[in-house]
Amino acid sequence: MGIDSLLKALKSVTKPKHISEYQNKKIAVDTYCWLHKGIFLCAQELSDGRETNEHINYCLKKVELLKKYNITVIMVFDGAKLPSKKITEGEREKKRNENLQKHLEFKQQGEKDKAYQKLVESIDVTPQMASKLLEALRIRNIECIVAPYEADAQLAYLSLIDYVDIIITEDSDLIAYGAKKVLYKLDKFGYGEEIDYNSIQQCTEYNFQNWHHQKFLTFCILSGCDYLSSLNGIGIKRAYQIVATSQNYRQAIDNLQRKQKIIVPFDYVDQFEKAYLTFLFQRVFCPVQRTMVTVNTFDTDLLYSQMKSLLEGNLDFLGNVYTDTLIQDIADGRICPQDLKPYQQSSKNLKYSSMENKQQIENNELDIPTYGKDKNVQVFKFIKKSQSTKINPEEIIQKSNESKIINYSQVVNSKQTQINEQSQVDNLQNYEQSHIFSSQLETLKQKSLFNTNILANQNKKKQSKIVIKHEQKRINEYFQSSIKQPISLIEKQYQISQVVNMVEEKFQRIEQQANSQLEEEFQQYSISEEFSYNFQKKFYYTDFGLFLNQELQFKQIQL
Repeated sequence: MGIDSLLKALKSVTKPKHISEYQNKKIAVDTYCWLHKGIFLCAQELSDGRETNEHINYCLKKVELLKKYNITVIMVFDGAKLPSKKITEGEREKKRNENLQKHLEFKQQGEKDKAYQKLVESIDVTPQMASKLLEALRIRNIECIVAPYEADAQLAYLSLIDYVDIIITEDSDLIAYGAKKVLYKLDKFGYGEEIDYNSIQQCTEYNFQNWHHQKFLTFCILSGCDYLSSLNGIGIKRAYQIVATSQNYRQAIDNLQRKQKIIVPFDYVDQFEKAYLTFLFQRVFCPVQRTMVTVNTFDTDLLYSQMKSLLEGNLDFLGNVYTDTLIQDIADGRICPQDLKPYQQSSKNLKYSSMENKQQIENNELDIPTYGKDKNVQVFKFIKKSQSTKINPEEIIQKSNESKIINYSQVVNSKQTQINEQSQVDNLQNYEQSHIFSSQLETLKQKSLFNTNILANQNKKKQSKIVIKHEQKRINEYFQSSIKQPISLIEKQYQISQVVNMVEEKFQRIEQQANSQLEEEFQQYSISEEFSYNFQKKFYYTDFGLFLNQELQFKQIQL
């Protein structure tokens, strides 16, 4: 996802930050990154097609965390699939299918942790998930922007025009776009790692001093990006060496062939130029002008002179150009960017849509051909007359009656076929609704059984509190003995978060031991092994996670 190993290469200019430092600022969020993380809490429900809002609530809690510090939040959603990313999207779809197959294999082997992880990796964020989150955000008066294509380009544009102060994402592509400030790895306590684009020249791992963004973007693309895979044998180190000793992209690619003896495909230069133009001129939505624009203007000095002639050619790989009305409907979340239909119509079952397409094809075949405007084409059948041809009026009347009977039977059969198809659709809908209702009843029944066991777990929680207090004492002793030199408050809080993570890991081990002792109690209530595992996992991430968060936040205030 993004430029491979780029964040590691910029480790020396990466600074720990807490969101409290962005108080009264404006932050844009890569929403799909949060949705992907939220899927972990409800992957089984989403896979089974059951109704769930846990991934939506996960994102809303993140938003509330930012609003707590008076931060203005702008949620940016992905749009349609970009033509330049067609190969990457195909590879990701293939990877999701492979993960689903591995999930089934691990499930058969009884390895629940690995099976659940592969199930999470097999689920993709859909426009329907985005529409549910959009609706929830509108109620809370949170500004949302649906990008016409890639959210990365939309986020970078908002940063370049100073519409926002910083971007929250997990995608390293934002640095290649030239975004000014990006916050990565934001955890539930509000800590993350910031990269300021202006500080890249101070990097110690690689010497980027006096590098123009032209050169830096060439280095990123040669390393391998979403729009162009890296060549065999070329990683971020060799890409840096080639670009550092070359004047432009063509000389760099030529050096790969002659000096590095790398096999370069015949169309690699063309693919590189398209990837470069995609970073510079991808189509985005401007929230100020309320119209479609490009990330950079065509007169930018980031464009190589060898590429200027390409702007006069076919630029369909950058996406379609939309009218102001259409792009506003997309950006405001009124229509789905993938099929340009309202989200409710886009959420139809594929079975129904395929049936509608089939019926539409049949209707198209029955249409009378027209010539011009509202004029029927007269089709004449020429019969070769001969001396033996005789006209018998009785035969003509008989044939006409037979044809009427045949046509009437065809009409009756076609109507009967339509009625049967409609009844099949109704039966399928009723079956699915009854199946969903029964599954919901079963879920409620199982949850009610677990409520009877909550009291039995109170003693375990009390013991856990004792362990936490003991660990808090160890934290105090650790900082009292280890801090010899004065350090900044931010660095101290960052160290605290690291120790907190260690405490959480230790508690997870304790919780696993306690859960193994309760396994026999779960079996007494005839609860499936899979459901009890999911409940224990969710119980940890909700009740105890909230308790631990409150305890540790209180400790941070004391420190």
